[in-house]
Amino acid sequence: MKNSGTKRIFTNTFMFAILDTETTGGKPIDDRITEIAIFIHNGKRVVESFSTLINPCRKIDPFVSGMTGITNEMVADAPKFEEVAQKIWELTEGKIFVAHNARFDYGMLRNEYRRLGKIFTRKQLCTVKLARKIIPGMQSYSLGKLCDDIGIKLNNRHRAYGDAEATVLLFEKLLLNDRKEVIRTELNEGLEDNILPPNINRSKVEHLPEEPGVYYFLDQSQKVIYIGKSSNIYKRVISHFSNDIKTEKGARMKERIHEISYQLTGSELVAMLVESDEIKRKMPEFNVSQRIKKYRQGVFLRTDEHGFYYFKAENLKADEAPLLKATTPRVANKMVDDLNFRHNLRAYTTLISKLKNLGTLEQFAASHNEKIESLIQTFYYEHPNFFIVNEAVNPDERTLIWVENNEYKGFGNINIQDGFEDIELLKEKITYKKDNPDIKSILRAWLKKNKKTMILKY
Repeated sequence: MKNSGTKRIFTNTFMFAILDTETTGGKPIDDRITEIAIFIHNGKRVVESFSTLINPCRKIDPFVSGMTGITNEMVADAPKFEEVAQKIWELTEGKIFVAHNARFDYGMLRNEYRRLGKIFTRKQLCTVKLARKIIPGMQSYSLGKLCDDIGIKLNNRHRAYGDAEATVLLFEKLLLNDRKEVIRTELNEGLEDNILPPNINRSKVEHLPEEPGVYYFLDQSQKVIYIGKSSNIYKRVISHFSNDIKTEKGARMKERIHEISYQLTGSELVAMLVESDEIKRKMPEFNVSQRIKKYRQGVFLRTDEHGFYYFKAENLKADEAPLLKATTPRVANKMVDDLNFRHNLRAYTTLISKLKNLGTLEQFAASHNEKIESLIQTFYYEHPNFFIVNEAVNPDERTLIWVENNEYKGFGNINIQDGFEDIELLKEKITYKKDNPDIKSILRAWLKKNKKTMILKY
């Protein structure tokens, strides 16, 4: 009875757009769609279908062409994506997006629409993920092997129509065998009505994009009361609401939310930079960290009468950059104490008199100073002048994050076709931002974690 109830829910509530795409290659950020097939399914049967070749406006990878049979000649006279974009949009709008390895197909379509300046947002189901839970223990979950093992005939493999048609049959089997209501659980993704703020409806949250960006919670007067960032705005907001009920502050904020807005950034790094800047500009009531701080103190490098380097907390100076900034003398002195303790730098003061008598003071000072100089390098970037190259919202662009003389300058976008050789051109693309300790921490942590990030040094 439980299984039949699940099937009735899907039949009466949801429509599905079951699809497959063929592409010029395997990277959604760079490659383009060459063929698409879509079957509209009402939970019982297919009610509409659409398929077409698409001119990708670029060459197809020879390996991919050999696998799919789709050649450059075949797509030369096919419609370009912008010519079928409205049809695809209308077919999939309000439907559940279903595909085998949905992340890839969804990513391809999302980027095609990005090039047209549109945000493609659909609720997704992946038949690979569903099959692993509903039909566990299979040797392989690739479409071809899975269909062979469960008795689905797959015609015209590696072509959009044939693969989409097989995915329809697979999805119908999954619906019929979903005794644990896996599909309904996947569709909810933790979005239960009882976790939503009282003034936010379910549709508002469901239309949030699953992309990197910054999100804003606004009160009844449209004032921003909280700013956050995530690599997946939709999932982060749901998680936010689930966790809010656990704290008094979170519960108070939830009661105040009347609107949710967002801006896409193309990458998680840019989302972090934008969030930090926006919090300092807007000073939202419920953001505690990264608010504007008045830095009056700094940690400076000094030399004593014996030639030993040491750290000292002092007032900030107009003509000298500190190693670290602090808001108060107490915080600055704590920074000095932490540096001395963590790097065992206190010992030298107790040894100076002994070393002076032994005549080895100069030798020890050189060794000590070398250690300090090595430590100081950790306060700076590996290279003083560089650009970090990140994904942009538009797949044909890249975002440049600029650092010069170890100071963050800002970020901006450049078209890939413009190239990255002309440093002065790259600088012209930058929107200037203020550097601060929070930004330094974000960039240093990112560079340390993402060793393969593209860096342009000059």
